Order: sequence, then C-alpha cells, then structure tokens
Amino acid sequence: MSKGRKVLFPMDRHATEKLVKRWTQEAIAEGRLEAFDELLHENALDCSGPTPSYGVEPFKARSAAVRAAFAEIEIRVDQLIVDGDAFAWRWTLTGKHVGPFASLAPTGRRVTLRGVNFQRLGSGKVVEHWTIVDVFGAMQSLNKSFTGGAQ
Repeated sequence: MSKGRKVLFPMDRHATEKLVKRWTQEAIAEGRLEAFDELLHENALDCSGPTPSYGVEPFKARSAAVRAAFAEIEIRVDQLIVDGDAFAWRWTLTGKHVGPFASLAPTGRRVTLRGVNFQRLGSGKVVEHWTIVDVFGAMQSLNKSFTGGAQ
C-alpha cells in the first residue's frame, strides 16, 4: 500500500492494534463516543458515505446510530494488515436488532454485520477512513430480502 507514496507517520503493529481495539470496544461496543476525540484527527476525512465528510462528529453520529439499531454489540477483529501509516481491518459485529437499520423496523433478531475498514494515520490519529459493510449479508441474517419483505 505504501509503495510510491511517502509514509509520514508509520506506526508499529502493537500501536495499531491498540487503536483498533479502542475503536471497536470503547467507541462502538461500549458507546463511549468521546474515544473518537482521541482516535481521530479533528479534520479526519471519512469516505464511507455517498459524499465525503470531515471531522469527528460524523463518526460519533454513525456510531450512535449503530448503537441505536443494535443492542448487546460484540465486535471481533478478524484480520489486521499494517503497512506504514496505512492499515486495513476486517471485522464482524453481532448484536440484537432493536432499532431501525437499513430501512428495516426492529426485528428483535440477532444480526451479524461484516465489513472492512481502511485507515491512514497522521501523528498517531486516523486522518482518512473508509468503511465497506456487507449490508446484503446483514439483511440475510435478519431473514429479509433487500426490498424488506419476508423470504
């Protein structure tokens, strides 16, 4: 990943693992949104949605929405790849569907979400972020079709 570009702030694997653990456990699973203030650069670029957003607040809002949609959240990091100042991690989130998610009313069912985050660091904080989520897989785990009807 770092071939052909200058790596400004390389992090070692241990520091990156610690950052990812805080992201998954503190900020998302435990809902301690203030952790994002320490994990993200104040002008962090988030390319996960239809349009890029900047700053810490969009991350807090998305995490709060996840926590409103799911209870009993558990997150497992399935794989972590570190390359200089960039890293990628595959994750699995499980929880009980208790609030609106992807236009679906709460089902009370257990759901599994899988995704991949790609991030770049500057001065020990995330400065760029991309998330790709398997929404289709989540819908299947809720036993719904993409149109919201029963299968």
